[in-house]
Amino acid sequence: MLKKIEEAFGGKIWNTAFFNDRMVLEIRDETSRQVSFSALDLKTGKILWKDFSPEKSWWLGLVGIFGNHLILHKYSDQQKPEPLGVIVINIDSCEIKEKIEDWIFFSCDGNILVLYQLDESNMPVYKEIIIASVPFYDFVSDQNEYLVRHYPDSSPYFPTIFRFLYQLINIEAQNGVDYLEVNDKIIISYYIYRGNQFQNYLLVTNKEKQILLHDFIAESEGIGIDTFSMKSSILLYIKNQNQLIGYEI
Repeated sequence: MLKKIEEAFGGKIWNTAFFNDRMVLEIRDETSRQVSFSALDLKTGKILWKDFSPEKSWWLGLVGIFGNHLILHKYSDQQKPEPLGVIVINIDSCEIKEKIEDWIFFSCDGNILVLYQLDESNMPVYKEIIIASVPFYDFVSDQNEYLVRHYPDSSPYFPTIFRFLYQLINIEAQNGVDYLEVNDKIIISYYIYRGNQFQNYLLVTNKEKQILLHDFIAESEGIGIDTFSMKSSILLYIKNQNQLIGYEI
């Protein structure tokens, strides 16, 4: 396994978005109350741009990547945290293409951005904005999707995985696991309970039970789901909340 990505950020990795070989991260610095965004090329493992803040605000969030554009929504304020305003960014150049105030994201096909407002009768009023002129089929994602399964300890599959982990590394997994098989690889994210905390680890083995990766992810008061993902043949996980790790599988 080849490590392709190891990048630390100045805040918590709060959210992610993917399209083909592009990945964008939403980073939140709770000390400064600022949000920033960073983009990567998963095929090369390189950072396209990092720590970009289109506005000095906490009230921004990811909508997604649509073709060559990243779309963010703006929130009004803490008392009314609803989407209200849209920012469109060229994902390759990190250039802001559009800022639309007082409209809410509805849909985007990579070419046409559809927004809406509610009128006085609380009925939606729609507006279309052309953001690109590339044929639609060029924006259809061809990225292989891998479905990571979460098995709680109540699942009939959990005892089998529990025994596998106990026999291989002599641990007793707690509460649940995330599980994926890719080619000849078995990927398991599991928890153990130590010192009043749950410790999360990621394990990768092959079918011959050779350990290819065994890494500590984080410590927490409870367990989570979706603790790793597979995109563009890259195993991705977030370590200690602020570090992105990626291995080519």
